[in-house]
Amino acid sequence: MEIAETFAKFVAHTEFNDVDESVIEYVKKLTLKQVMGMLVGSTAPTSKKLIRYAKDNLGRPESGVYGCGFRTDVAQAALLNGFFGHASEMEDDQFPGGGISDVTTWPALLTAAEKCKLSGQEIIVALYVGQEMQNRIAMWASVGTDPIGICNLPFIGIYGATASCARAFELTEEETKASFGLAMVQGLGYMHTWGTDAHFYESATVCRNAVVNAILAKNGATSNPVIEKCLDMLTGGDKNIEFAKMTEGLGKAPFYTNNTWIKKWGFCFFNHNFIDVLADLMRDNKVKHGDIEEVVVHFDELRRVIDRPEPKNPEDARFSIQHILAYQMIHGECGLETCTEKAVQDPQIAKVRTKVKVVYHPEYPKRYFAGEGRTEIKLKDGKTLEGAMDQPYGGPKYPLTMDQVVDIYRKYCKGILSDAQIERTKDIILNMENEPDLQELFDICTFRHLVR
Repeated sequence: MEIAETFAKFVAHTEFNDVDESVIEYVKKLTLKQVMGMLVGSTAPTSKKLIRYAKDNLGRPESGVYGCGFRTDVAQAALLNGFFGHASEMEDDQFPGGGISDVTTWPALLTAAEKCKLSGQEIIVALYVGQEMQNRIAMWASVGTDPIGICNLPFIGIYGATASCARAFELTEEETKASFGLAMVQGLGYMHTWGTDAHFYESATVCRNAVVNAILAKNGATSNPVIEKCLDMLTGGDKNIEFAKMTEGLGKAPFYTNNTWIKKWGFCFFNHNFIDVLADLMRDNKVKHGDIEEVVVHFDELRRVIDRPEPKNPEDARFSIQHILAYQMIHGECGLETCTEKAVQDPQIAKVRTKVKVVYHPEYPKRYFAGEGRTEIKLKDGKTLEGAMDQPYGGPKYPLTMDQVVDIYRKYCKGILSDAQIERTKDIILNMENEPDLQELFDICTFRHLVR
């Protein structure tokens, strides 16, 4: 129970003045990404299924639903907003860490923040303590969770989302610890769900459950938050997880929150470093897609999940290295149109997909983002171009600037918000530590003008 006790103190007693400036800057970047992600996800065809369910079961109008123009109870709103954030596939992940993400902490906390009327500073603190907790646990647990196909996004993301909500609902140290025990029984996630609606629902339920965990703990619910025992049982008890590392230096640099890799495109992160290598090689060598005979990518075993030569639909395409590389070769830039029905059915893209060859390396460790991300372009004139990146642009080795993240925000919000709304919401987020609340941001993003 030592981990729960240490994190409960951290969550309950961290104040805004304790948060490093680099963390505040990073929280703003992730807020831009997640606000945009929830807006984009609200327009996805898959989200209509959950929207129909919610409209048939409206609760009390406590919090807004992003992009939808209606309000519902805070737990259900967190479920929808969490689903949207993931349905966009724009979530930002940490590696090592089994894909632990901001798509649990941010939708849950921003939804709760509206109900609890948190200030900008309170929101920053709540996001930081949750992201820091889950990233730390996931980093050191991944030695056991990666090889068995566990997706830490919900399994461990439930702790981060619950921690953020515990802070939002002003739980005491003891209540916070109890909320962790409630969280321990409510997060599930597996790699075999990737490419289906269930994968989005995995993290959506975490957002809802985190809100409920905090409320139940505040109401006196009891639990047994033995996080160490839970992780040992989950991974077989023989993986030598270094539990002490999870809390070592807590509250001091290096900050694990800042280790969250930022996504540039709305498809599985396993594709991203190969896209970056391909784009760089083609640009630097002035290569057109018609010049290419074959593209060879070198995979670790866990990347088998994105080896889908003939994607069946847009969700399948988000996990197809063949489809995404083909789109990049032809169009020179990925975006919202990459994983659509039109792109999946495009005969030119289908033909270029056949040029992509996957080579597996059993010598690579069975860990997320193992290997060097090696990519070879074999040209029709007999030349071979080669490059490698073990992280994509947006990872800690190649961090994105704030201006680059703002550009991503503008690019994907266009057509959902007006240009004036995009600029206003961006300004609120970049100034959030000085905002008494973020209600204007919530009103714009949840289409408050449509609420009846």
